[in-house]
Amino acid sequence: MQERLFDWCRSFVPAPLTARPAEWLRAAIGIGLALILVIPLSAWVFGVSITLPLAAPAAASAVLLFVASSSPFAQPWSVIAGNLLATAIGVALGASGLPVATAAGLAGALAIVCLFASRCLHPPGAALALVAVVGSPELHAYGFQLLYPVAFNSLLLVAIALIYNNLSGHAYPKPRPQKGNLHHTQDPLPSERMSFSEDDVERALADFGEYVDVTRDDLAQLIKQTEKHALRRSMGEVTAGDIMSRDLYWGTPDCTIQRAWQSLREHRLHSLPVLQPESHQLVGIVTLVDLLKHFRPASARINFGQLKFLRGVHLRAIMSTPVVSVTEDTHMVDLVFMLSDRGLHCLPVVDEEQRLVGMITQTDLIAALYRNWLKHLPD
Repeated sequence: MQERLFDWCRSFVPAPLTARPAEWLRAAIGIGLALILVIPLSAWVFGVSITLPLAAPAAASAVLLFVASSSPFAQPWSVIAGNLLATAIGVALGASGLPVATAAGLAGALAIVCLFASRCLHPPGAALALVAVVGSPELHAYGFQLLYPVAFNSLLLVAIALIYNNLSGHAYPKPRPQKGNLHHTQDPLPSERMSFSEDDVERALADFGEYVDVTRDDLAQLIKQTEKHALRRSMGEVTAGDIMSRDLYWGTPDCTIQRAWQSLREHRLHSLPVLQPESHQLVGIVTLVDLLKHFRPASARINFGQLKFLRGVHLRAIMSTPVVSVTEDTHMVDLVFMLSDRGLHCLPVVDEEQRLVGMITQTDLIAALYRNWLKHLPD
């Protein structure tokens, strides 16, 4: 009993913040800019007597839009539809003739129910419902025309958030991740086949029972990141530099496709990095598929051992660029996800000056995972 009481008291202690001070400053600047624009413009269009009662809910909306832009509460549909629907409910109950206290309580409760049902839950909407009920006589005289300044404020806040959040590196509105894989089949990504499913997330949320202020996609991503860090801890510090191949074959942008084909065939490779001859900087990569697009069939029956390629075609014309690459300190867990989920068969390893220092293939990764598994077997 004493331990439960201690745990209950400890819940009053503020939770640790996960946002960095730079993020505090970014959010504060965004809120300040938004309110500096929204309140004067609204006062100019609708008058000070209408704008001021709506300023506090607008500030609350701004906090969500710039501090928690990934929250379901802060998405455009929630902000615009939530504010308008709650305001309409408040106006209707304010004109119902009920005692003010009763109308205010009903407005708050009914607004929350309707916002839940419409999937546009936005906490400042409840404040707007109360403002519409207990506001000044001028506000009551506006009636349902109060929806115009509320819509104006909401749309302007969303527009500012769209510009500011995206320019400051926060995608808004929150994008929905694309499902499926690069092969356009119904199979989940390789990294997800032994992991949890969407149904598992749904069941976990149902068991939790309460509203969770995070989207299902964000929750799934958070669980994946947790799994990834746990796997990294269990594997130890195995990096790309530990498992990469260092004795490499490569071509230059002026290398012909005939010569590239000979190198790939002779050394049984699937791809050939393309480097600047003087600096050895990685500028592109050529795969077998790239080369096969440029051969000239000698007859109806194709003998892949005697392919004839179009003359005069150089690697600079067919190479893929920019190249997805990693550095020597990239952890093996990150390599697993890149080679399994992104459809890559190899990963060039570069230094700080983008010079090629190694190559990691799927074979290298499988061998490293096998050695790591053997190391953790019980004696």
